[in-house]
Order: sequence, then structure tokens, then C-alpha cells
Amino acid sequence: MTMVGKSVREARQRWFRRLDLAFWAIWAALPVMVWLAYRANTTASAAIAASLSPDQAPCAGIVANPLHMSLPGKLLFWTLFTLQLSFFAVLIGILHRMVHRFARGRIFVSETLQGVWWMAIILVIWPFVDVITSNAVAYALYEIGDVKFHLPTYNIDVGTIAGGVFLMALKFVIEQAILLQSENELTI
Repeated sequence: MTMVGKSVREARQRWFRRLDLAFWAIWAALPVMVWLAYRANTTASAAIAASLSPDQAPCAGIVANPLHMSLPGKLLFWTLFTLQLSFFAVLIGILHRMVHRFARGRIFVSETLQGVWWMAIILVIWPFVDVITSNAVAYALYEIGDVKFHLPTYNIDVGTIAGGVFLMALKFVIEQAILLQSENELTI
């Protein structure tokens, strides 16, 4: 009976070790992903123009190319670009730390619960930070003259907020389960 339980535990740890290696592959691929995002931002207007008919192609000119912006515009645009990419890098980092702990057999420890809590906070706050910074940068680019019009966006990603609230609730449930388990072990 204990042999089956041990093999299941070992299989789970093996799975988490593989997942840990997958996260290292994600980190290794991060420069490629950043390059692809950079390329998509700098070639968007040309790609849109190529997909339109010849009489519609001039409409693609409303999509700003950050390479043709003024120096303050470039600084604003690439700062926003870096901020948005750092959000994903931070989340990947927190997840990787948690998986790394799981692979070492440390699943229900305070560091894991703290990681879940920070992920939840980031997921709840990020949509508001993203909308505010994106609108501020878009307006500044309009005032500088690097974009032709300013169209504010008010799209708050409710799904991301809901995911963060779910993680907050899950953290408290896991915390209570750990307390109940420790109380149960003390009474036996």
C-alpha cells in the first residue's frame, strides 16, 4: 500500500521536474518572444497595408510605427512595451519558482501560498495599471504628434481580475486545509 503511494508521489515529482525544465525552455525562448513582439510592433502598418486592396492601403498609415516616432515618443512607446512584457515575465517567474519547489517535494509551504497570493494581487491590479498606462502613453503620443488621433480605451480585462480573485480565495482555502490537517495530526 505504501509502495503505491510512494510511486504516485514520485511520478508527480517527476512530472513537476519536467515542468521545471519546460519553464527553463520558456526562459531560454524569451529573447525570441521579445524579438517577435518587437517585430510585430515595427511592421504592423506595412503588414496591414499589404493585406488591403491598393485603394485601401493608405488607411494603414493610421497605425503608428514606433521606429518613425520622435525621441520622446520612442521612449514612451518602448517604456510601455517593456512594462507590458515585464508583467508576463513576473508571472512566469512566480510560476517557475512554485513549480521548482513542487519538483523538490515542497508543495504546501508558506512560500507557495505567498506566491499564489502575489500572483492574485498582480492579476487583480494589472488590468487597471495597463489601461491607465496605455491611455496615458497614447495621449502623450498624440500630444507629441507621433500618432494622428487619440482614442482612449476603457477595456478592463474582467477575466484576469476574476482569475486573481479566484487565486485569492484558493490561497485562503488551501491555508485553512493546511491548518485543519495540522490540527488533525495533533489530535491523533
